[in-house]
Amino acid sequence: MRYLFFLFISLFLLYSCNSGKQQETRDGSEIAEMAKKIDPDSIAKLETEKNPVDKPMLMQPSKEAAKEPPAGMDNISSSAVSQEFRAGTDSYEKGDYTGGIKHFEKVVSMDPENRKAYYNLGLGRYYVNDFQGAIGAFTNALKISPEDTLSLLYRGLVYYHINDFRNAIKDYSKAIDINPNWSKAYYNRGTARGRMKDYNGAILDFNKSIELKEDNAEAYFNRGIAYHMLGNDYEACYDWNKAKSLGYFNAEKAIQEYCQDK
Repeated sequence: MRYLFFLFISLFLLYSCNSGKQQETRDGSEIAEMAKKIDPDSIAKLETEKNPVDKPMLMQPSKEAAKEPPAGMDNISSSAVSQEFRAGTDSYEKGDYTGGIKHFEKVVSMDPENRKAYYNLGLGRYYVNDFQGAIGAFTNALKISPEDTLSLLYRGLVYYHINDFRNAIKDYSKAIDINPNWSKAYYNRGTARGRMKDYNGAILDFNKSIELKEDNAEAYFNRGIAYHMLGNDYEACYDWNKAKSLGYFNAEKAIQEYCQDK
């Protein structure tokens, strides 16, 4: 009997329990409870703990999928709006999300057509776990600019976090329609498809993500797990070894557990 492995952040763990023992099954009972927070590493100059240990995780969007800083304040004519916008960005970079949110709320009250302020407001609300508020902010940004791919990406991340995978996939798909060469969006859509147990669809998205970014170690790793869930450990072990060669430290755990005889 094989024991399903526990992984660090930015991965997923698939497991089921019976009388305190992990069993090898491939149904919905394997899915662990989602991690409390997805860290998008979105704010410039901020770093968080990369590798917290002993946390059972699910397939998750990559931290690499959302490293864009808060939007800049170019073309803002009002000095009051500009001052609040700058104060909000400065607060975020200091880790003061609550303060930054207040500043961006003032910006949108003064300038309700300010797409970048809504986008930044969504980021801050996301960081403080105000997920419905974040969805509202990103939605307002998209009303102003329907082709705002970053707001689509982040709204997809929020939907993902609240387990609304269908809407997450819709947002990632819209982002891909706008930018069909965006490796990050394919990767994130693959993780959402994986959470819906559409492993074949997930593999197709990971394939495209890797095609566009050949050194995408996370895509190799999670494609390997999708292959494993389909019972194809030969392909899974190939992908895990590839991820390991690209420096992805979690791959060794999967290789030790499943690939010693491959």
